[in-house]
Amino acid sequence: MERTPTNKRYPPQFSLILRILCGGYLIYLAWGLRGSFFQGENGTLFGLAVILFVVVGALLCFFSIRALIRGEYRLPYESDDDDKDDGTHGTGERGN
Repeated sequence: MERTPTNKRYPPQFSLILRILCGGYLIYLAWGLRGSFFQGENGTLFGLAVILFVVVGALLCFFSIRALIRGEYRLPYESDDDDKDDGTHGTGERGN
């Protein structure tokens, strides 16, 4: 897959991988809380936490995986300053 440069500011690839891991961890936490959902007096609170963790974790995973598949990320050697032209062209002068 060939990536074409655009004017959009994409997140770094490592950031997307961290988002996927965080989303997976939220889903894992929700799985661990599911037993408390039906027990005790705080069952409603745990139920809301389970639902919130699953929704946020699934959204994090979905949008991050989609961005990785589409190539909507920056690689480590690509910087934000590559697209900016301040008019100096390496002369050491300020571009006014």
